[in-house]
Amino acid sequence: MILNFITLILLQRLVWTVQAPGAIYNSINHYKLSSSNGEQIPKEFYLSIENSNEFKLNLQRKLLHFLENIQKNLTISTVFGSFQNDSPNAAKYIHRLQELSMFFYEASYSVEKFAIESEKFFEIIKITSNSLLLKLRQVPKAQPTHVKLLLTNYFSEMEFFHIFFSEVIDEALEYTTTILQTIQKLFYSYADIQNGILKNWKLKHNLECCKLYADFLHHHSARIFKCATADKLQIAFDLYSVTKINAKYIVKQLEFRIQRLLNCINFGSYSIRCPFLNNAEGDFETLFNKLSELELYLNIKMKKSGIFVTNIRNHNVNSDLRKLPYLESSQQACLLNDFPYNQMSKQLKECFYFFNSQ
Repeated sequence: MILNFITLILLQRLVWTVQAPGAIYNSINHYKLSSSNGEQIPKEFYLSIENSNEFKLNLQRKLLHFLENIQKNLTISTVFGSFQNDSPNAAKYIHRLQELSMFFYEASYSVEKFAIESEKFFEIIKITSNSLLLKLRQVPKAQPTHVKLLLTNYFSEMEFFHIFFSEVIDEALEYTTTILQTIQKLFYSYADIQNGILKNWKLKHNLECCKLYADFLHHHSARIFKCATADKLQIAFDLYSVTKINAKYIVKQLEFRIQRLLNCINFGSYSIRCPFLNNAEGDFETLFNKLSELELYLNIKMKKSGIFVTNIRNHNVNSDLRKLPYLESSQQACLLNDFPYNQMSKQLKECFYFFNSQ
């Protein structure tokens, strides 16, 4: 049963790894098709918010009370009190120990799903902004010369805003996925280690050995969980939530400006209905300030987390290469040197029939 579950997790991870990039672009293509003339913001924008937020809540529920549950599941007195050395009963407790690796596999998968859905959402934010920008192209060309000049200037200002908006969203995406990928890889690596120990080393079925290994698992599972998450997971949640709130506000403001401009053109009377065209820079000032505040918030959060992604706006540098030093250092810090060999006592090592067997 355990092996079947692990196999399922591995298959699901493979499917998501293959489908993730394509899924984002499929969403974008579908997004273009589902925009209607009556609505400036397509439904995929809001649907992506709902999906990513649901995966965030699922992850939070999965990790809730982890430390309390591990204490209860591994050291409850009734379990040890009824322990018997015969193989059938001892195997039941071994199964209990294996369930912990299942938790870390499941947690790794939940983190990965949230990372994928949040990435989709960040990408759709950018494509939504670009779509609203392109709606300015729908303005009828038969306009007075001075109005055409004002429209050109207004379009340039919105285009500049879109570029800045996309860069800030890229920062939020880079920071959030760096944290989530780090946690996901640590959970998965630790689950693999646990699974490999029980599968290959063959723990002796006696009370003393099961207690020793349970204590070892309890200590290091709690330590690795704290090390992997600490305050960084909450930072990822905060980055996602604050970016979501600001993106919703900004996109609604862009929609308002597009609709106001279209109404202005359709009804004429430019001097009365379109005074904002005379000061495009001033019309976008509030939104630029909003973006600057969001960028400052992102930078403060990342400085607090200790994650520094080099040259984040240089798109010629592969994002995976920028993340690699942080991912490697976090893995080494949490799993420690040569884990689990150096962390096991001599007594615990003697509890395995094939210690260090691969």
